Amino acid sequence: MILSTYIECPACSTAIILRVGISRARQKFTVACPECRSSIRGDTIPDGSEHLDFNIPGVTVLDPEVEDRDWRTVSTYGDLPIAPSGEFSSFLFATSVLGEKFATYRRCVAIVRDFEEKVDPLEHAYGFYLQGKWELLDSVVKRHFSKAWPDDPTILDRHTYLHRILSWLQSAVEPAGQHVQAKREIWQKAGASEERFAKLAFSVISNPGFSVVNRRVSDQFFSLLRDGEEWVSALAIVHLRAAGKSIPAEWRIPPGRIGTLRDAYRQNFEVSCQMLPVVIRMQNMCEGRDPEVIRDPAISGGWAPRSLRPQELVNNMNQFSKVNAATKEAYLNRNSKLRSFWNSAFSRDVRNSIAHAEFDYVMHDGILEYKGRRVPFHVFVEALIKQIALLIFWLDLCKLCKIYGSRWDPATGSFLGLD
Repeated sequence: MILSTYIECPACSTAIILRVGISRARQKFTVACPECRSSIRGDTIPDGSEHLDFNIPGVTVLDPEVEDRDWRTVSTYGDLPIAPSGEFSSFLFATSVLGEKFATYRRCVAIVRDFEEKVDPLEHAYGFYLQGKWELLDSVVKRHFSKAWPDDPTILDRHTYLHRILSWLQSAVEPAGQHVQAKREIWQKAGASEERFAKLAFSVISNPGFSVVNRRVSDQFFSLLRDGEEWVSALAIVHLRAAGKSIPAEWRIPPGRIGTLRDAYRQNFEVSCQMLPVVIRMQNMCEGRDPEVIRDPAISGGWAPRSLRPQELVNNMNQFSKVNAATKEAYLNRNSKLRSFWNSAFSRDVRNSIAHAEFDYVMHDGILEYKGRRVPFHVFVEALIKQIALLIFWLDLCKLCKIYGSRWDPATGSFLGLD
């Protein structure tokens, strides 16, 4: 369904025919004036009957029967990239581009929208999980997610249920399956020696900083989920790329609030770097070292990523915590699947383009630019979508540490098992 209106740009007075593809009653949108590129933001609202109307604050609505103007057409579709021509249906164009993958893509969009509708109870439930308020967690889960939730669930059920729900969203936003490969790679390290991992996990969760980082990861995840309107239109591009198909050069996604999205990107990178020590400690354990020892300088060779210069190498976790992000990333070299997943979420080109205050966002053309480096806006938003999947991965890893760490008995120095 296309909802149309006739408006005047509040900045340059250009006469615009605004066409918005509707997928739900209340739908936010942002478009750029085709003449001056100023942002025009609004939403659709029910008009009290079965129809919808526009709510565009500060914008004058024109009467095409009265106004004799040179009309410019601007189209947007909340769930899809914008078609090459404002006169062409974004829905039909996406159908032709995605082909047999279109139905799967639409199901994934429905999953995202379902999570957006349930974000409040989901965040409440996860907050209770982090605080160990099990009765409140049980109450929210039973009321909003599972009528069959038992009256006396096991602690394992409480640890895993919300993360199983999040895995549905993870698969919807990351159809390439990199998160699956990365999880298999990292989880195998825990399974190689459950007793040693339980001891390591106990030390990890006993550190006061662990709960802080876990909370920060969850805060970032829920913040991005609430900002779904800013990134969901790029989900079609993510699915198209996962299918190995080329991205139409003329495809554009609706312009977003670049400042908000850039802040989210930076914070996602920061909290992800704070999760890396868990991965590095697991690697140390798996290779038979003390979890705090990365490289014994008395031993020739050792763990020394080839991409680093000798002065950049670290010997222990204390040194690792003080190095820059590029050095920390280099130590993912023995976890190739996770490194690939990380690179797709935190592209160096995108990071370098948005990291500086002087970067330029040309909204109408959909380009981020800094010192001659040009990155399409949709590539930036694709990375944010990948980061949603990565944040869920970190939450899952925190859960794994909690499960195993809670089963380590420090008094006897023994693993109590998971039963």
